[in-house]
Amino acid sequence: MFQKQRKYRLVHEPYLIEWLGITYPPGTWRTNVRIGDKLLKKTVTTATQSELRWLSGFTASVDAICTLPTETHLIEAMVRHEPGVMEDLLKYRELIKWTSGYEQAAAKTIKLKLLTPLELGWTGEFYAKYGIETVHYSPPWILEYLHTYPHYEQRGRLSTLPTT
Repeated sequence: MFQKQRKYRLVHEPYLIEWLGITYPPGTWRTNVRIGDKLLKKTVTTATQSELRWLSGFTASVDAICTLPTETHLIEAMVRHEPGVMEDLLKYRELIKWTSGYEQAAAKTIKLKLLTPLELGWTGEFYAKYGIETVHYSPPWILEYLHTYPHYEQRGRLSTLPTT
């Protein structure tokens, strides 16, 4: 009746930062970037500066932005299966144009990347149709965590939901 409380372990941030550090040069990326602030200022015209700062907590937040000389990469990390990640990346591509400080980044070629240790099967091909590159990165330390994830099998693929 009662399930054993699983100890919470922070996995998403270290996973993302480790991959960014390996993949991109230092100083080219930032994590947890709020985007779309110009759109908020444009649509909410009667708010004070204090109210706008409060409302900015409800804007979108991309996991990482990497600005390279000719490209901008918007990166979303997915350690657990999260429905809607494709839609989020597509939304971020549109919102980067409305973000203060990223005007030059929005003018470059924008690439969308989904970082995951999971095998996505057919969905990876589906994402590619929308211009989303699926990047598989499985450091050894994350496998221990994934094996405790109830829907993850030993061989590293998502299983079907248990039928209890």
